[in-house]
Amino acid sequence: MAQADADHEELLTIRDHINYLRRWIHQRQSILYSLDTDEFLLRFLRITDFRLEKTKERLISFWRYRTENPQWFRNRDLTKNQLMCQISELAYCLQLPKATKDKHLIFLMRLGQYDPLIYTIDDVTRYAFAVADILNIQPAAQLYGFIAILDFTNIRLQHIRQFTPDRIRRYVDCWEKMYPVHLRQIHFYNYPRIFGPILHLFRFFYCRNLDDRICFHSRTSNDSMKKSLHKYIDPALLPNEYGGELDSVESDMHESFIQWTHQHNDYLIKLEQCGVDLKELSLLSTKNHKS
Repeated sequence: MAQADADHEELLTIRDHINYLRRWIHQRQSILYSLDTDEFLLRFLRITDFRLEKTKERLISFWRYRTENPQWFRNRDLTKNQLMCQISELAYCLQLPKATKDKHLIFLMRLGQYDPLIYTIDDVTRYAFAVADILNIQPAAQLYGFIAILDFTNIRLQHIRQFTPDRIRRYVDCWEKMYPVHLRQIHFYNYPRIFGPILHLFRFFYCRNLDDRICFHSRTSNDSMKKSLHKYIDPALLPNEYGGELDSVESDMHESFIQWTHQHNDYLIKLEQCGVDLKELSLLSTKNHKS
């Protein structure tokens, strides 16, 4: 009985937090237009350990970065936008079907999978952020976080030239300060030495300490690279391209993933209807700073 009362009290506390945020959003509709469903607000409360001021900051950041970067967060209809449909067929990025024993989800991004003479880095980034938005709907993503595998197989100089310092800064800011999820590990797979300066910029812009979370799997040999990855991720969770026990990335695994993202396409459309008034937000920040 005591446990039931405690559980009820916790639920009331969560409900109170959600209602407070919803009222706060409605009071700022001239500046901030945000989704306000329980599920949406709860993910921001979780990532900030239910600290309301931090949650409000995170919410504003979420919408500000999206408003500042329309090249990545507009026109992302996965069923009607021809460009998005084409990139989805490349299996550029997807969530693997099985989580780790610690319930971490696994996100695979194959950076060399697209032809840089046909698609730009902004094109594929727009698709990747659309996928990331859908992945973050999952309660497991909010509670347990992600392991990211960045696969550099087939990366070429034409790919690397598109990684300008400004683009890297914006990209890192969006991943770090916008999404309400924990990034548990980052694996650089088949990592080329020519990408070294890009990684230096990535670390420079990223505020958190990444050294204990970044793992490199360089290509001394194909087998050794796979074994290196297996030290961190069970082969039972990986596609066979990575020495795993699952089917190929470009099998039914990928087709099922595309179908799943299409089921949540309406959510992407709703996100595009929200944002912040950047001018009013800047004036408000200036006023608060002076006071």
